[in-house]
Amino acid sequence: MVDILAIGAHPDDVEISMGGAMCVLKKQGYKIGICDLSRGETGTYGSPEIRKKELEAANRILSIDKRITLDLPDGNIQNTEEARVKVIDVIRELRPEIVYSFVTDLTRHPDHAHAGQIVKECVYLAGLEKIKTHFDPFRPSQLIYFPELFINRKPDIVIDITEYFEQKVEAIKAYGSQVISTDKERAEAKTFLRSDNFWDILTTRAKFVGSMVSIKYGEPFYCDLPIRVTDMYRTFIKDKSYK
Repeated sequence: MVDILAIGAHPDDVEISMGGAMCVLKKQGYKIGICDLSRGETGTYGSPEIRKKELEAANRILSIDKRITLDLPDGNIQNTEEARVKVIDVIRELRPEIVYSFVTDLTRHPDHAHAGQIVKECVYLAGLEKIKTHFDPFRPSQLIYFPELFINRKPDIVIDITEYFEQKVEAIKAYGSQVISTDKERAEAKTFLRSDNFWDILTTRAKFVGSMVSIKYGEPFYCDLPIRVTDMYRTFIKDKSYK
C-alpha cells in the first residue's frame, strides 16, 4: 500500500508533471507510488522493453515505493469499462489517500485527457462495494490534478520543489530514449521531448510557477474540492530567502 499514487498515461508522464512533488512527499516520509496506464509502445522512439528499463532507473532516482504499469493501448487509451476496472483494481490494491492525475481541460494529448477522466471516475467508483474486482472497495480522500507542461490557468496549489528540481531533471533524463543527450540526436529529433525547447520550457515553467508564491521552482496543481489548512500562518507566509 502507498500514501500517494500518481497515475499517468505513459512512462515519464509523472516524472515530467510532478517529479519534484514526488521527491518532496518522499522526503516527508510518505510512501509513494506510480501507475502508468500504458507501456509507451507506440512512441516514436524506444520500445516497451527499453522504456521499462528507463522507468526502473527513474524509480531509483525518485525512490518510488511501488510502480504498476498497465497494458492499455498507447495512443488509444479510452474510458471503457475494461480500463476502469483495471484502474479501480490498482486503487484498491494500493489504497492511497491521495491520487494525482491529469487535469483534462489542460491537455493536448488525447491519452492524457482520457487518463484524467478515467482516474476521476475510478477514484469514486473504487469505493462502491457492488463493483467486484480482485481487491476490497476503497475510496481515496482526495484527487488532485496536474497539467501537461504548458499551462494557461492559475493553479490552485503550488508545491515548492526548489530543493528537488535537479533530482526531477535527473529522473526525466533516465528516459534516454525520449530525451536528447547528443548533438546528433538533437539534429535528428522528431519529437518535442527531444528538443532543446523541452528543457527550456520545463525550467521556465518551474520558475514561473514558483514566482507566483515567491519561491525559485514550483509545480502547479488543481483540485475540485477545497483544501483544508491547519496552519494559516505557515501556509501563506512568503519565503524571505527568495528575492
